[in-house]
Amino acid sequence: MSDPFELTGKVALITGGTKGIGLAIARLFVQRGARVLVCGRDVETGRAGGESSGAVFHAADVTAESDVRGLIATCFDTFHGLDILVNNAGPTDLLHTRDTDGPIGEVTPASWHQVLDRTLTSAYLTTHHAMDLLVRSGSGVVVNISSIAAAQAMPGFDVYAAGKAGLEALTRSVAAGYGHLGVRSNAIRVGTIAVDHGDQNMQLLPSADEAPDAWRRATPPAAGAAEDVANAALFLASPASKYVTGSVIPVDGGLGARSLMPWQTPRPQERAWVC
Repeated sequence: MSDPFELTGKVALITGGTKGIGLAIARLFVQRGARVLVCGRDVETGRAGGESSGAVFHAADVTAESDVRGLIATCFDTFHGLDILVNNAGPTDLLHTRDTDGPIGEVTPASWHQVLDRTLTSAYLTTHHAMDLLVRSGSGVVVNISSIAAAQAMPGFDVYAAGKAGLEALTRSVAAGYGHLGVRSNAIRVGTIAVDHGDQNMQLLPSADEAPDAWRRATPPAAGAAEDVANAALFLASPASKYVTGSVIPVDGGLGARSLMPWQTPRPQERAWVC
């Protein structure tokens, strides 16, 4: 019986694949036999990431259509096709500055376009220009990396939340519109992931000592790892998920399942086993 998680013979393109979650996905896909092309804006980081993961690196800003055209052309020239597109690139650097996104009454039109371009327009451009190759594959797959911000309020990240919600809507539209041509489209809704972006900003949830009710926030309350998202991406990219399309899979440690109001009863405790 063949391994349903095997990617041998498949070609994958991962945007923002030079560090963090994207790099973890690239490494896992290569390990599973895929030929992988990753892109990013930083050439030095990209080359290092490509070398460490076994992927081919191409410098590209996926908010620029000319760069995306060049990226898809490089994919075809190098691998003669495309089977898997992972839209992972996002506005992480803009969110960390905390002076671009914000409350809708304070965000400037320029900032709105900048964050939305990185969050949603980039996925449109890559999917748009890659679609012919994905259809030609006969079993093309699109995996979009979304965020819990698409489903739960994150005050102060209004543009990012709107972009990720739009990305999940686009995921469903592509699944419904291109399914008859053999293309599947799914998304991963990511929660708190401990990723070193080079600025030591890991964005972890508070520990129980720092926040007495932290246990209600996720199960377990600790942040996940980039590899947790990569494993979900492998499932969605591989034949293991051949009957899954138009879905959004949470990889959030239970954040999406937390109660909206404090419990009125004590926290559940383990009980003694009674035969």
